Amino acid sequence: MSGISAKATVEMMSREVGGQANLGFMHKDLKNYIYRKRMAAMEKGDAGAVLEYFQKKKEENASFFYSMQLDEDDMITNIFWADDRSISDYNLFGDVVCFDSTYKTNEYDRPFAPFVGVNHHKQTIVFGAALLYDETTESFEWLFQTFLGTMSGKQPQTILTDQCAAMANAIGKVLPETKHRLCVWHIYQNAAKRLSRVFHGPDQFVTDFRDCVDDHENEAEWLSAWSEMLEKHGLTENKWLKNLFELREKWARVYGRQTFTADMMSTQRSESMNNILKKYLKGSYNLLRFFTHYERALDDRRFKELTADFGMMHTSPVLSAPVEMLQHAVDVYTPEVFTLFQKEYTAIGDYVAKRVNKSEMVSAEYNVSFRGVGRNHLVTYVAGDETIHCSCMKFSFAGILCRHALKVLAKKDVRRIPPAYILNRWSKEAKARTIPFYHSANPNDTVKESIGKRYSHICRTFREIASVAAEHIELTGCADEAAFQLLDKLKEKKKELVKANKWILPASDLELVEEEDEVLNARGIKRKNPPGRPKNKKVGRHGRYLSVLETKNRGISKSSNNGTAKKKLSFQDTSLPPDTQLSVVSATSPISYNEPSFSQLLEEFDKNRDGSS
Repeated sequence: MSGISAKATVEMMSREVGGQANLGFMHKDLKNYIYRKRMAAMEKGDAGAVLEYFQKKKEENASFFYSMQLDEDDMITNIFWADDRSISDYNLFGDVVCFDSTYKTNEYDRPFAPFVGVNHHKQTIVFGAALLYDETTESFEWLFQTFLGTMSGKQPQTILTDQCAAMANAIGKVLPETKHRLCVWHIYQNAAKRLSRVFHGPDQFVTDFRDCVDDHENEAEWLSAWSEMLEKHGLTENKWLKNLFELREKWARVYGRQTFTADMMSTQRSESMNNILKKYLKGSYNLLRFFTHYERALDDRRFKELTADFGMMHTSPVLSAPVEMLQHAVDVYTPEVFTLFQKEYTAIGDYVAKRVNKSEMVSAEYNVSFRGVGRNHLVTYVAGDETIHCSCMKFSFAGILCRHALKVLAKKDVRRIPPAYILNRWSKEAKARTIPFYHSANPNDTVKESIGKRYSHICRTFREIASVAAEHIELTGCADEAAFQLLDKLKEKKKELVKANKWILPASDLELVEEEDEVLNARGIKRKNPPGRPKNKKVGRHGRYLSVLETKNRGISKSSNNGTAKKKLSFQDTSLPPDTQLSVVSATSPISYNEPSFSQLLEEFDKNRDGSS
């Protein structure tokens, strides 16, 4: 469970008891023991064991979420899961998400796709993870829709990915409100491969290319620099650069300065997470071992955050100068973010601010440049409401004020950071729980969808209430009292609805699964309804559609697709005797039963009124 090899385990245990002679077992005995344990865990098959693992996690924590997508043969194609901590972290720090599906580390060679972000300590955190069958638009659409549903419909402001057309199509359909940015690290890697002649040459192509990636403050200036670069290096007809130019709004900083990215321009957080996972996961792991060791990696990441929280409460960074602005910053920012802020503030001594408008106006404009000779950055300051804006727009994409704006604030004798420029996500109070984070931008849409969605919506709110109430005995008592009052109020409201004949389920709750593109199987897991597949339209005696198990004479079994390149996982229970072999997803043989009428039930009840049975 700790990822230690059998040989290292024997050596460690031998040292504890004074040598191998005192162990009482051989190295081979340990290997056999471990093998039996693994076989016992996998006796229901790989997929059955994973399903049991998820169900156990769900029993331990009702807020744990998982979803599996099955194909027409009831084989697992895609899996997504997230625990309550991941969901909570997303509601606090889910404004920027890095998504990468290039990592593969399991015996099925499936793409592992974590959703990661950055917390208030500038540490990598995980919002959820998926194992995909393939990297098609359909798989990505299902994944993003599932992720969005898990997070109460809250879309991130920005998502950073690599240059994948299928992924881009899915993001455009499922996350229309999210800004899609491309990882510049992958762009540099591709440039090194496709333009190796000039990339490694002496003509400073790398410098010119880097300037086009993250320099320039207006579009006209950028377009001019791009054209000069192409002409200088003879690349005006290069096909790859032409295609890259068409996507310029997704990678060039000049087009993304107004988009908050937590100062990230690449999927470095995903790459970092992949490197971390390599220490815990091996390609030979089956799915159950994969999930077990992935959980270890997640726990270790969260312990690092706990350590950072402890350090933040009991230590304080050293100020480079005893000024009030820095003292204010150290009080509100986490140590990691304060270090970045202090770096900007200590640089203002090398900058010169010259007033542009001489007349007495409401706003003051300054040209700020490095030692008076560098590029001018236009900074506008309004004293009335303490608003400041710089043409470099560092606050917009990074969340902290730039050195140009801080220079003007110092010139205007502003000694504290204006409240509007302290982002909660970078502050020490970022983890202070607030209920509004758990509601989507339009909660009414969420609660209208179905009973299940409404239940999840309410659970997220009350989980946070429970977290706060458990911190003190008086808070617990207050929560208990309010909960009983709320329960009584809900019961009275329910009686009123019934009395007014309004206790009718919405149409969305009455939609039949046979009418949906995503069909629920016997275990409640979604599977795709393939195009052209006939839908079950048989109706029972009470006017409702029959389910798969109720349909009589359904003697046609599903054929498994053995020709696929990658392994699919079936939910067949191999622990049962051959004559009782069942599938935990759907029946493999026709099942029928006679439904007793009400009169038959009443007659049977009358026979046994004496209580003898």
